[in-house]
Amino acid sequence: MRQAIRLAAAFGLLFGGVFFAFWWSGAAIRFSASRVADRAEATWRVIGTVRDRVTHAPVPWAVVTDDPEGHPPLFHTDADRSGRFELLTLPEPHQIRVTASGYRSASVRVGRAWFLWLPRGRESHDIELAPE
Repeated sequence: MRQAIRLAAAFGLLFGGVFFAFWWSGAAIRFSASRVADRAEATWRVIGTVRDRVTHAPVPWAVVTDDPEGHPPLFHTDADRSGRFELLTLPEPHQIRVTASGYRSASVRVGRAWFLWLPRGRESHDIELAPE
């Protein structure tokens, strides 16, 4: 009886592992196909706060955008009055650019390689802007 339970558990783990591998590879193929067809979905959340590098005070209404020199589609958002932002973008590695009136722009590397991580996720960055 104990041997039958072990075999059933091993079979269940093996079946689950194979199912996960097929699901993951299907997600990778769908993501790649959507990029080729220019229909990629934004599934990666970048959250954080924009602050003044000198005073560490929040920078309200800063503009957070995918780097215009990157691959389209490009996404953008604005920080709120407390400097907090949430950018929904692509999960692949790329740069985002943060700009605000009276400050030098800053770039931050975001995203993960889709084949190393699941295509959905989130990361946090607190960004400091230097005054002009």
